[in-house]
Amino acid sequence: MANSGPLEDRILIRELYGLYGDASCRGDREAWVACFTEDGEWNSHLFTCTGAAELRAEWDKLWADWDCVGFLGEIGWIQVAGDKAIARSYAREIVKPSAGGLFKLFGRYDDELVRRDGRWLFSQRNYAPMILEEPD
Repeated sequence: MANSGPLEDRILIRELYGLYGDASCRGDREAWVACFTEDGEWNSHLFTCTGAAELRAEWDKLWADWDCVGFLGEIGWIQVAGDKAIARSYAREIVKPSAGGLFKLFGRYDDELVRRDGRWLFSQRNYAPMILEEPD
């Protein structure tokens, strides 16, 4: 896939990815949820959740056993058409569970985004793991 659409929109979308990664690394649930639309979806191989309440509940469930997270993302491509966009990104995550050790993973996000009130937000994030390394 190739990048397409206005450069300004693609830059604003890249900034959203940066905010998402920053919130993830800081463990800031509300800043992370604010990256999604109110009816936003977050889907993975382990769960599916829709809407801010379910996003918060899934975050709390995951973070209940984590001390900290390192999250680095790289955007593969972004295609913008009006107030909608699709994008692919890759994420490297290192999680320090409360029980010790490290859980490392690398995966792909296939995303749908919308512009609401001049701000780009995730309407759907679909995650697929590519490499998993369990703690010892």
